[in-house]
Amino acid sequence: MSDGEGDVVDFDAEAVLEAAQGAAGERSVFSCVVYDDTDFETVYVDDRIQATYDDEAAREEHFGQIHSYVHLDFTEMELFRELFREPGSIRAFVTYMDAFVAVRIVAEKQGVFLSVAPGAPVTDLVDAVEDVLER
Repeated sequence: MSDGEGDVVDFDAEAVLEAAQGAAGERSVFSCVVYDDTDFETVYVDDRIQATYDDEAAREEHFGQIHSYVHLDFTEMELFRELFREPGSIRAFVTYMDAFVAVRIVAEKQGVFLSVAPGAPVTDLVDAVEDVLER
C-alpha cells in the first residue's frame, strides 16, 4: 500500500521508498514515513503491518502518536553535535526490536522513518536513502 504524495518534505518520498526497497529488498521494508517537526506522511505500509490495525484510520492514529515524539530526533541530533568532538554528519538513529528494526534517517528538520525486517542491511539502507536526500 502506498499513499504518500511527498507534501511534508522537500525531497522525493517515493524515491526514498524505492531506494530503501532496492537496498533492503522489497519484502524487508515494512513501512516508510516521511516527517518534519510538525507533520508526517505515510508513504508505504506493507500489508503485514496494515493487518495489525483494524483499519487505516486506526493505523494513522497510532502513527500520529509515534510522530508526537519526532522532535526527539532533532534534539538528539543537536545533542550529539554538542557532546562528541567532531562528529561529522549525524546520519541516522537505529533501534533494534524483536519484530523489526526502526531506522530514522535525519536531515536538518526532516526525516524518514523506516521499519524493516530484522537482519536487513541497515548501513546499505541508510546509504541508499541518503543518496536520495542529497539530490
